[in-house]
Amino acid sequence: MYYLLLVISTLVLFAEEAKYDFRKTNWGMSKEQVRATEDKKPDFEDDKWLGYEVKINGKDFGCLYCFLEDKLYRGEYFSEGEYTNKNLYIDDYEELKEILTKKYGKPKTDRPGLWKNDLYKVDKSLWGIAISAGLLAYEASWETSTTEIWLRLEGDNDEISLGISYYSKELAGWVMQTIEKEASKDF
Repeated sequence: MYYLLLVISTLVLFAEEAKYDFRKTNWGMSKEQVRATEDKKPDFEDDKWLGYEVKINGKDFGCLYCFLEDKLYRGEYFSEGEYTNKNLYIDDYEELKEILTKKYGKPKTDRPGLWKNDLYKVDKSLWGIAISAGLLAYEASWETSTTEIWLRLEGDNDEISLGISYYSKELAGWVMQTIEKEASKDF
């Protein structure tokens, strides 16, 4: 009986996790449907975006829902924290990677040090500066049956960007065609 209860509770847990593609939403939902899943009014909104300020492990992030023709096709989290010690961004990246690995399993791709130039490579205390100069980047990806997930840490011109992007696999082709069609109208 104990094992049966354990199996049933495990199946319920996985069913809950598989129920949503990004936060409490599924790809293709309208902006109104997505807005109804959040507990507060958006902090930012226009025709193609809904944005919210959220916390991940106690840290400030922006959360962005992306729409095309009123269909949700992408979601993003981006760090809003700023550090004087740029190496702390690497710590945040590793923390997010651990969270995503616990949720989705081993990364499909894992590139913890894409060097464009070896200038700072020998001194780990300068790696955050290397990222802000665009000389070093980190990325990892996961995949579910419906979603491609990318964690990236990169920079340029003394700015650092840390974020997680969730993309609909099913809508990817439609998104590209729609964007190309809209771009061709501008010419």
